[in-house]
Amino acid sequence: MSETQAFAPNSGPNSHCSSCGTPFGEGVSGRPRTCPACGTTAYRNPLPVAVALQPVYDTQGTALVVITRTIEPARGGTALPGGYIDEREDWRHAVVRELEEETGIEAASRDVRLADAMSSPDGHLLLFGLLPERPADDLPPSAPTDETSGRHLLRRPEELAFPLHTLAVRAWFEGRY
Repeated sequence: MSETQAFAPNSGPNSHCSSCGTPFGEGVSGRPRTCPACGTTAYRNPLPVAVALQPVYDTQGTALVVITRTIEPARGGTALPGGYIDEREDWRHAVVRELEEETGIEAASRDVRLADAMSSPDGHLLLFGLLPERPADDLPPSAPTDETSGRHLLRRPEELAFPLHTLAVRAWFEGRY
């Protein structure tokens, strides 16, 4: 890297061209933007997120599996299991991968159906995958993971850590999915 391309010590995210490393310059914001050195156009693409709606039933009725987050954003908050879809990953596979990573619950991607797709104000696309209802007694024991302090059952709608999770939970309890 040449001296003219040296990174500023406190440069923010997306402040440099992802192709050649040239700084975009003071006051350059918004998208798309074009690199002054190599001409590459940079877009802000949405980051797709896969979210699992896993209904379970027991003697108290039917509930949804939720987790308690141990990472930011929303550390300590209750959320549906979910996370970013990996590059070239089928969204249904991402739903079951995230469900297993965050709860230990295994499922088959062929059983996932699209319940909803919502866009957040920050540009993320959330795909809510609905899995078949299963008995709570068949679930593995709840245990902490790298991102959660474990899972529990949500028996009625409530405010969750993320507004779109709250909307999806409400829709599920109202029978719209």
